[in-house]
Amino acid sequence: MIKLLAAVFFLLFWFEGKAQNLSENELKAAFLYRFSQFSKWPPPPPDKLSFCVVGNPDLFKAINSLLHEQEVDDDTEVIELPDSAHVAQCDILFLSQQNRQQTQYWLKDLAQSPVLVVADTSEGFRQGAMIGLIADANNLSFRVNLTDAKRRGLNFSAHLLKLATEVR
Repeated sequence: MIKLLAAVFFLLFWFEGKAQNLSENELKAAFLYRFSQFSKWPPPPPDKLSFCVVGNPDLFKAINSLLHEQEVDDDTEVIELPDSAHVAQCDILFLSQQNRQQTQYWLKDLAQSPVLVVADTSEGFRQGAMIGLIADANNLSFRVNLTDAKRRGLNFSAHLLKLATEVR
């Protein structure tokens, strides 16, 4: 039991020290990766996950780097989308700093698709993102729109929902 507690404390201190050295985009990449692990797509689940990023080249690089470090399956891909032509091939779509019209532009072809949409603004969350990953002061928190996720056939683990600052 003492060895287990020592290992937990070691991991907590190691993670805390490492987290202080991460950029905001590296933290967002870690959140996206965890969101994918605590999400369930409707049958049949995707054979591979496609992470799509809009409007944030540094986040695109951070996700690529994280997936390489984690030695995630080679089938997992990260796509930087310049327009919505290929948005249907995404399993996770991250919309960075989109305004109302831009968010609607990206979401119009995904009305009933089981794509996990994450936005980094409150406006993007209100417009249809299932998760709002919001940075304030020195904090990164997230909100979950469970109603919209379920309407699209996605489910989230109870662990993820417990950590959210808001679930609606």
